[in-house]
Amino acid sequence: VEKRLRAINSTAPIQRCEQSNVAVDSVLNIKAFDLEKTQEMDPEFLNTEGEHEHDDSVTSCGIREAGDCDLEKLQSFIQKILVTQGTDMFRMKGVISVRHSKKKFVYHAVHMLFCGDFTDEWAAGETRESKLIFIGKNLNHEQLRKDFAACVVSPESILK
Repeated sequence: VEKRLRAINSTAPIQRCEQSNVAVDSVLNIKAFDLEKTQEMDPEFLNTEGEHEHDDSVTSCGIREAGDCDLEKLQSFIQKILVTQGTDMFRMKGVISVRHSKKKFVYHAVHMLFCGDFTDEWAAGETRESKLIFIGKNLNHEQLRKDFAACVVSPESILK
């Protein structure tokens, strides 16, 4: 991994860590961007001619649902997106309230690369809800909302 990073930017500092666990002051406000160095690596960096063409097929979709999700249904929902829309899904992230869990499920994905884990506990009195964001090409907003809503536990689904 470090060899690949050095090929991209030989001067960037590398911070070794596990599960992205690093001191905040080692990655924020470090004044790492240097325009002169950037132009040395990429002389065309400031040339924006023709670069900013907008594609109307790229959109974002936000979902906010109160209540808990069924873990198996949630896994199927995410798997379906990764398999069927992975190449067009530029980014997705969210915080999910999962039934029977005291912790929030936090995830992010880029295309078909997915990472998620149970993190902080829900605070006493905090509303248990799920918040998701999708950014991608040719997103079917209505279908995403419908498919996620099917993951939310309802009184009817508990009886099944």
